[in-house]
Amino acid sequence: MKIIEGMNEIHLTMKGIYGYRRMKLNLKRCFGRNVNAKRVRRLMHIAGIHCVIRRKRPKYIRNRPQQTAENILNRDFHVTGPIKNG
Repeated sequence: MKIIEGMNEIHLTMKGIYGYRRMKLNLKRCFGRNVNAKRVRRLMHIAGIHCVIRRKRPKYIRNRPQQTAENILNRDFHVTGPIKNG
């Protein structure tokens, strides 16, 4: 049960943001214990240690153009019918 005590200590110092992958690396780094990832997952489940799942941020925000260009060339952008080739 020394592994669970070490995991609880890491969990409290890192404010619960570590999942099993980082927990495995920190157990090796802090305590010198090389533990399998599956074992860390199982022990975290038994001890009730859960990591914080962050929300996914939106990739972009649609915005309206700040200014629209004037029609300096007086081009006609309205089509009356289909274009005929030929």
